[in-house]
Amino acid sequence: PGSHVVVRLEKGNDPPPETIRDAATLALLYSDLKKSGKGDVIYTRRKWVKKAKGQAPGAVIVTQEKSLHVSLEKKRLDALKARSGRE
Repeated sequence: PGSHVVVRLEKGNDPPPETIRDAATLALLYSDLKKSGKGDVIYTRRKWVKKAKGQAPGAVIVTQEKSLHVSLEKKRLDALKARSGRE
């Protein structure tokens, strides 16, 4: 996997769909696909991400993943920037 975003949750809770879309947008923004402005982003729970033995540092194996196709939308990016307090 490339860039990633961690969403902290209370045990047993699922993230709202908008939170998943926001996190996927941020992952896309900081990935190699940024220039294309769209792409597929996978997501899963932390328990399904394992260190890849014998591989480069940071390499992981992801299971039980779901996929979401996202586009870099100016309106969503502006809202995320406003919430972070950055310009």
